[in-house]
Amino acid sequence: MLVDADDGFTDWIDITNKLAAGAKQLKVGELLKPDSLTLFDAMVAVQVMDPRLDMGMLTAEDKAEIALWDFNKRLTLTDTLWIIDRMFSCEMTLHNSAALLQTIYTCNYFTVDENQIPRATIGSKSEGVCENPARDLVLYPVLIAVGACCARVWREYQNDNLYPDEDVHSGVVVPRFFTEYSLRDVHRLLESAREYLQGVIAGEEDAETQKRAAGVLVEQIGIRDGWLRVLEDLSAETLAEDPGALRRGMERLRSLAALHKRYVEGSGRAAAAAESALATPVRGAFDSKCMRRYPTLSPVRPRELLTRDEAHAAFARMLDDTAQVDELLAIESVERMIHFFLRFSRRSPTPVPFVRSLVMSAFATNGRVQLAQQSAAGLVRRAVSELGGSYVWATLETARGAAGIDARERADAFCTEAAGLLVCWLKSLCQNPPRQRRIALKSIGGWDALQADGEQLDMAVFALTNPQQPPAAAADPETNVFALSSWAYHMKLLAMETALLAGVRLEVYLDYEFAQVFCYAAQVFDAHQAHMERVARVAALQPSSRQNPQLQMQTLPWTARAVGSDECLAQIERWHVLAGAQKDLATALWLVSHVSGRLGVFRAPWEQRTTRLALEISRQQQQSSRDMLGAQRARFALRFRAFAQLGSPAPPSFAGWLATSAQLDSHALGDLLLHAGNVAGEAKALLERSRRAAASGPAHALDEWDACFRPLYFVVLANAVALTKLRKRAPALTQMPQPLRISGDQALRYRSQAVGAALARQTGTEGGDHSNGSSQGNGSNQQSQPRTKSERRRRKGTGRQDQTNTSAAAAAAAAGVAQRWLDDAARLTKSEVKIAWSCTPSKHPDWPVFSFQ
Repeated sequence: MLVDADDGFTDWIDITNKLAAGAKQLKVGELLKPDSLTLFDAMVAVQVMDPRLDMGMLTAEDKAEIALWDFNKRLTLTDTLWIIDRMFSCEMTLHNSAALLQTIYTCNYFTVDENQIPRATIGSKSEGVCENPARDLVLYPVLIAVGACCARVWREYQNDNLYPDEDVHSGVVVPRFFTEYSLRDVHRLLESAREYLQGVIAGEEDAETQKRAAGVLVEQIGIRDGWLRVLEDLSAETLAEDPGALRRGMERLRSLAALHKRYVEGSGRAAAAAESALATPVRGAFDSKCMRRYPTLSPVRPRELLTRDEAHAAFARMLDDTAQVDELLAIESVERMIHFFLRFSRRSPTPVPFVRSLVMSAFATNGRVQLAQQSAAGLVRRAVSELGGSYVWATLETARGAAGIDARERADAFCTEAAGLLVCWLKSLCQNPPRQRRIALKSIGGWDALQADGEQLDMAVFALTNPQQPPAAAADPETNVFALSSWAYHMKLLAMETALLAGVRLEVYLDYEFAQVFCYAAQVFDAHQAHMERVARVAALQPSSRQNPQLQMQTLPWTARAVGSDECLAQIERWHVLAGAQKDLATALWLVSHVSGRLGVFRAPWEQRTTRLALEISRQQQQSSRDMLGAQRARFALRFRAFAQLGSPAPPSFAGWLATSAQLDSHALGDLLLHAGNVAGEAKALLERSRRAAASGPAHALDEWDACFRPLYFVVLANAVALTKLRKRAPALTQMPQPLRISGDQALRYRSQAVGAALARQTGTEGGDHSNGSSQGNGSNQQSQPRTKSERRRRKGTGRQDQTNTSAAAAAAAAGVAQRWLDDAARLTKSEVKIAWSCTPSKHPDWPVFSFQ
């Protein structure tokens, strides 16, 4: 390699050997570059046709692989089994937010020119007509069924329940050949394939391996036929003509799940391995770089296909998630509906986009649950009634005069606006987790404004009901129920809780922010619990539906049973228990997070921060002592900006957070952990009392308790047990070394200084803090400059040198204190208590579980 020696383009020198020697000194991941090198320059330096950048470019290996495929090759049943297994993996990968170009379209038998497909022999039963029976009588009927299934899934996506490019990749649809067959024709083709395979099994001419492959294919065709029938019953076209098809589809879904379970369990590991060995790979049948045939489409990222076992596990989860539609149909109250959507949003892994769209369609699309028979505004009326506000609608219906007409018009406007917020929020719980959090944050302001409008309307209703009362009584919460604003406040608190906990699941918070989030979450849950106490107290004073038939609630459009006032009180009590248990759990986690911060133990253990990149990231998250407080204040304002403008509950403030943290800093760590254990025990006792009450109640009460509280109870129980075991180690925590008796901010500052020292050791420089490093750099530059003859300048240079030495000494002393704190914390956490925490998605993805080892 030649470079210009004097920037004059006249003399060139050879740096090949120097470049090779310098490259050997670089470690993996390191890059030596001038400041002028940008990302654009780096991308230009790489050839555009590099296979790593252009997924459509064919290498020599790709060309050799494709050349091996021959469409007219006579397939065996073992070949067909391998292709169908691979196609099933492609289909399941497609349902997990992949693109057709990454999955289905990679099969050359699926995307071959339609003129090559032998239409006349597909599914033909004529003797001697078909020269390639495994391909024409088995493979293509199954591929046609796959195309029919994908087409119906795509039609569900057309309901606009999902966001493009987040969950569903559009741009290419199933080829017309695979969608021109009617459903009756597809089922006929599958039946013909089954008959052919059964003939192979019963015959004596074929080898034993072909017979075993035929047996496996018969089971797979049965599963494919059942899945297609389920999709047919759940399609919008079928339900528009026959609404009862939804129930029939759910029955077929249960039968299909049982059939698939028998197939998977019947295979077992040994049988599955034998089946995989039985399938014969067909070289060139799948083209992973089919993108080159569609140059007008945007390129998609390469996607690894699911394995056979992963594909069947994904299909089993898909069937189980689809069965949630049946549970939605059995819901008898708005309160249970909200609980259903909250549980559905926490299912882990997140249901595939098709299932989430199907649940949304079943809730809010005409023809599914027939919500058009009762408008969404009627759903709001029902929800307010369940929270103790039945009297509002009876009062408005009987009110006369201009005031009554005005109140009814305002109530209609309230219900219309609330219906939009309610339906949007419930449907958002079927979106992917990041979208759930964004929509919840956006809806908080709408619920807050609706609450303010509801308060004015509640006072107007109170004036209609109690004309003899003074105007001041209408604003008194002890005399006015405030049913409309109470319901809006309840929904606002639910949206706030959803947004806060979704951030924990998505890990959007920095390490030190978890204490802030759990602290504010405890305040929100405390406000929710107090609100439910007031609602229960007021609702208990209202006349029951048995005493006043006018207060009997209207039934939901998909159920015939009305919910009386006694059951409303039970629903309110469930919300009260749920808020109280989560308040105690958030308080316990807040205290443990505070202790973890003072010990320097966070989610990412210190031992894992060994690479320079990880240390740099930690450095960015934990600022130097000079600007750390300002950075925390800015991040606090950013993190809680959606809650800062709310009228109630009290918005969080950074000054209040510092004051609260200072109070906790005055307590010993052992005392804080003991108190956290007591609070977690209270949450556990509250849930257990609620379960005992449900067990002694109606038959369905225990099932409702399990649906509402079981995931939360698991998290509460796990944390309570872990904190109880820690009691034995509490004395060691109270007798910790003096450097550990510091505040959380000091611990964060010490940790930042320790990170800087680690960076300095890796880079070979002195000092680690940016501010200290800059002052050292200024001093060295001043010392390297030539001395002047002026005595003043010499003294000034000497003063700067002294200042540099003083700064270096102070930095060294601070680094020493930070290192001693780090050593003491590491010794304590290794010898006495080691704190770690993680979420358990299979139980409750929003709440972490701490472990103390």
